[in-house]
Amino acid sequence: MGTGTGKNLYAHLAGLLEYPREDIKIKAEECIKAFSAETKYPPEVLGELKKFQKDLEHIPLDELQGVYSYTFELTSDFTLDLGYHIYDGFKRSNSLASIKAMYREQHFPFEEYAKGELPDNLPVVLMFLGFLDDEALRKNFRETFVILAVEKLTRNFEKNHKNIYSHLISAIYRVLDKDVKEVK
Repeated sequence: MGTGTGKNLYAHLAGLLEYPREDIKIKAEECIKAFSAETKYPPEVLGELKKFQKDLEHIPLDELQGVYSYTFELTSDFTLDLGYHIYDGFKRSNSLASIKAMYREQHFPFEEYAKGELPDNLPVVLMFLGFLDDEALRKNFRETFVILAVEKLTRNFEKNHKNIYSHLISAIYRVLDKDVKEVK
């Protein structure tokens, strides 16, 4: 990833996917700046991020928080807990355990980032991908788990493209997709 800009980009995306607070517009601006400086991603990434930013202008924070909760916490099709999209039951709990073990082995401060979320929560996963120094592990985790789940999540959002978060999820998918294809 070179100078670590790519790793930083994951952190920017993760920040936009956290429960929205007063600083959400600032985070969106910073994320767009970071992606504007990065030429390797398709222009659609910046386009989707700008659509998300534009939508933020038209929605009061309390309403955005309501949309966030409804979308990600009450609707299983849109959950940010990635394992849900590709595993069920026992296989998912095994996956959670192995992700948590991977975090531990890599000295990733999971509890600090997770704030009570599960190990496969997308913002936490993105922070981990940005934190990770082991390129082979990042490549493997991205290819065997992250991209598969985010692809399903993106497809679910395509049926609900009026949701403000559909642009953000689409941008994240395009970034991951490009990164997966680039290192193959």
